[in-house]
Amino acid sequence: MNVIPEPQQLMEAFAAFTAASEQLQNRYEALQGQLARLQDEIQTVIEAVPFAIWVLGKEGELRFSNRPEGMEGEFLNGPAPWVVGSPTGLRQLRDAKGRDRFFEQEVRPTAEGKIITLRDVTEAHLRAQQATREERLQAMGLMAAELAHEIRNPLGSLALFAGMLVEDLQAQADQLELAQRIQEGVHRLNTLVTNTLTFSRDLIPHPSSIPLAGFWEEVHTGIHLGEGVRWENRIPKQATWYGDPALMRQVAVNLIQNAARAMEGRPEPRLRLMASKEMVDGRLHWHVTVQDNGCGIASESLGRIFDPFFSTFGGGTGLGMAVSHRILVAHGGLLFLESEVDQGTKVHLRLPAQES
Repeated sequence: MNVIPEPQQLMEAFAAFTAASEQLQNRYEALQGQLARLQDEIQTVIEAVPFAIWVLGKEGELRFSNRPEGMEGEFLNGPAPWVVGSPTGLRQLRDAKGRDRFFEQEVRPTAEGKIITLRDVTEAHLRAQQATREERLQAMGLMAAELAHEIRNPLGSLALFAGMLVEDLQAQADQLELAQRIQEGVHRLNTLVTNTLTFSRDLIPHPSSIPLAGFWEEVHTGIHLGEGVRWENRIPKQATWYGDPALMRQVAVNLIQNAARAMEGRPEPRLRLMASKEMVDGRLHWHVTVQDNGCGIASESLGRIFDPFFSTFGGGTGLGMAVSHRILVAHGGLLFLESEVDQGTKVHLRLPAQES
């Protein structure tokens, strides 16, 4: 025999069901709100991380990225990270300003595709390059110093005897010309030995504040750039380096002279200087770029440009860039080059600013 609930019991059961439904609905809406807030927070965190992320599906379709617009510039060693077939490891990007940046690309597979990350390692890469270069230069410097000391004494005797020959042969034109050539050769060797010892010695900077715009103008005034070379100094007036003015002048003179030689015979030669702020390890630095539109440097030579006695110009000692490198390292700075044949060269120098 079935018992039919009384109307009062039905009303109470319906009310309880309604209350439970409303409670579940409220909890659902609360969870939805929490989920939305978590999604917003995760999105904010992902967008704020210092590396790029792309989430791809099984067919390579883009499902999510914190860089939906891509990367400004061109990847020089393979397709972009979000393209099928993109390599992993160190990636080189030439950005919209023409400056090369370096990234570490990693790929992590997932059940639905893969996650690609791109981390900027430009600073670490350049510092590692410079450290390796400095180790090599120190070893070469020790060997060069030993050779220079051995050569200096007999070279002094040669210089003395060559000078005596020049004096004794004043009345004999043909023999005098030969003696003068010997004297010139000895002088060149002596200059090379002196530069070698300068390169090999320990550098101890005596830093002070260097206002960069005026500093480069003074260096430019003392150098003949050549006919028709346009000089563009775009360094802000507030830019400063905290460095040894005499040592940094040596670097600046070498760079401007190199640029002048690279632009000889080139149409509309131009030397442009720019500077921008960079924060490195919590301290303000100024990054100066010296850019010419000269003949450029071939890729096989670019890797040797800081080697002692290597020069792309005939008649040079090949120590200018090696000494410049050592000066920047002694200041805790950074020096590197970018160059393309027939396009020109950019020399990058970064030193700490004067602390306030």
